[in-house]
Amino acid sequence: MTTTTEYEQILFEQRGRVALITLNRPQRLNAWTWQMNAEMAEAIGRCNDDDGCGAIVITGAGRGFCSGADMGNFNRAIEAREQATTEEEKLRASAPPARRGGGTGFYQQSKPVLCAINGPAIGVGLTMTLTMDLRIASDRARFAMRFVRMGITPEASSTTYLPQIVGIANALELSMTGRIIGADDALRMGLVSRVVPHERLLDETMALAGEIAANPTDAVRAAKQLMHRNMVEQDREEVVRREGAAIARQYESAGHKEAVRAFLEKREPNFNP
Repeated sequence: MTTTTEYEQILFEQRGRVALITLNRPQRLNAWTWQMNAEMAEAIGRCNDDDGCGAIVITGAGRGFCSGADMGNFNRAIEAREQATTEEEKLRASAPPARRGGGTGFYQQSKPVLCAINGPAIGVGLTMTLTMDLRIASDRARFAMRFVRMGITPEASSTTYLPQIVGIANALELSMTGRIIGADDALRMGLVSRVVPHERLLDETMALAGEIAANPTDAVRAAKQLMHRNMVEQDREEVVRREGAAIARQYESAGHKEAVRAFLEKREPNFNP
């Protein structure tokens, strides 16, 4: 069953237990705007509240994933900063309320999010994927931490996530050069988990999302949140405490009880009847 919902800058549909969000400004290579970000946050929030949704896939319309922030945003921000008379006004011009509230952090708290990167993922078009969970790339995909070429610095938690994903040396090279790399280099670095022929990208990503969505949603989401929280936690005892609390909750869950029954009855579990 497929259901659709209308937005202005994204497309949203649900195919079975997988939601598909498509960045939908193809005439601008899906350049990122605050409205697009708000619509994505709303759509993902809806998925989080829907027991019939187990995973989310994000891709781009047309030939690009996301070419970066819309340059109109930069120009308006420059004009606002030039007109500001206090440091507080300049800060507000640089970081609108939505951004100060977390920007792309909602990906970290959501149900599993997979990216089907179908073309250029530049600047925020790359950094917003880092706080998602899995990145699958078309063989036509291109990537760049373009910020220094714009005279600015990386954002959206990328200075935490990028070194964790690709290693500090690769993160520094990408961030200090602003160089555009292809899908094969991204795979070599670990920036993406696989590269597939362009025409198979969405099918393969949706299939992987379906595999995830077939598992107990609460267990999957708890495992994801443990990984994100513990990734940079230096206190090993705190990591163990969080893991212990999480697994204790899951021992009481319907999914665990169904898994045990299915094992004893020698059948496949049905976590989402």
